[in-house]
Amino acid sequence: MPVIAITGGIGSGKSTVRLMFEELGAFGIDADELARQVVRPGSEGARLLEEEFGSEFFDSEGRLHRRQMAAKVFDDPKARVALEGILHPLIRAAEKKLIDSIYPQNAEAVIVVEIPLLVEGGRSREYSGVVLVTAPDQVRISRLVDSGKYTRDEAVSRMASQAADGTRENIATWTVDNAGERDLTAGQVRKIYKAITGK
Repeated sequence: MPVIAITGGIGSGKSTVRLMFEELGAFGIDADELARQVVRPGSEGARLLEEEFGSEFFDSEGRLHRRQMAAKVFDDPKARVALEGILHPLIRAAEKKLIDSIYPQNAEAVIVVEIPLLVEGGRSREYSGVVLVTAPDQVRISRLVDSGKYTRDEAVSRMASQAADGTRENIATWTVDNAGERDLTAGQVRKIYKAITGK
């Protein structure tokens, strides 16, 4: 059962590519969604984060202020290391539990795991292969600004804080150019899926 990582810079279109794999029959896992689950109110993750960073990062119902936490760790390497030290083991455990739940009934299934910070986390060797999703910087900036979640300056700063595509290429098994039309991206995904499954 191959477990494939999907990675790429912010705004490259990792989720789009993951969904395309799912449409072809793969099981998809979103590490960002797991990150939200492991800090839900009342969870061990929420408790550990509150102990480390304080209750001001949570609302009255125990929900984490994700943007506030992101702003905290963005310019503070020590805080980022502390955050990752808490979250990464919990996310990995949740990911393993999901994979283990899929395997017994679907021994030949392809599982794709969308992991934004694969290079930064040093986890690439844990997977059967790595799909790198790329797009030019200006395309990525436009997508981030159009999403309404980032200003242009914020988008540029977030991109600059991540590993460069040149570094990601060192761990990539396949590369998907997601700069153009959806059909062009889908065609690349189909070729990779065929290479993995032989179908």
